[in-house]
Amino acid sequence: MDNLRKDWQDANVAIQSQSNSHDIIINGKRRTALENLADRYRRFSNMALALILLSFSWALNPDMFPDNYRLRIAVSVSFAVYALIASVMDRWLYNGVRSIDVVNMPVSEVIRKALFYRKRHLQFIAILLPSVLAIIGFIAWSMDNFYFRLGILIGFIAGTALGLRQLFAFLADYRAITSDK
Repeated sequence: MDNLRKDWQDANVAIQSQSNSHDIIINGKRRTALENLADRYRRFSNMALALILLSFSWALNPDMFPDNYRLRIAVSVSFAVYALIASVMDRWLYNGVRSIDVVNMPVSEVIRKALFYRKRHLQFIAILLPSVLAIIGFIAWSMDNFYFRLGILIGFIAGTALGLRQLFAFLADYRAITSDK
């Protein structure tokens, strides 16, 4: 009987020591990979909308293609269209990821949907990346300014590093959702 009482008290101590982590989960301080993924898509969609405003500022910049106002407008509009498409794609992914219900869906359905949205994410990258490279490449080719081209090169290197970091974070969240552990 004493052994049973001791085991019961030891179990109670273990439950109390884990109650802090339970409170963190219940109070929303610890986020799931699914929530992180959805929030990241929402942020990217909102950032793309902000880029639309930035692209219109290019149309008003007299230093960008000073001799050709039409070219300035065309580049500005093409980048705005690109940013709008990126925002719509990210918003679609956000809504899709948010529709995954780990409580009511079977595990196989959660994994199937996560793999579907992961595949769409990579397909969207395959569409958007060449488009933005074409726009930026055209701007670099059209401008006859060494420092402007150097700025584009530095921006390309920094953007590639940040983009890869974000891509790996997205893929890590997808891995966490679809893993069997």
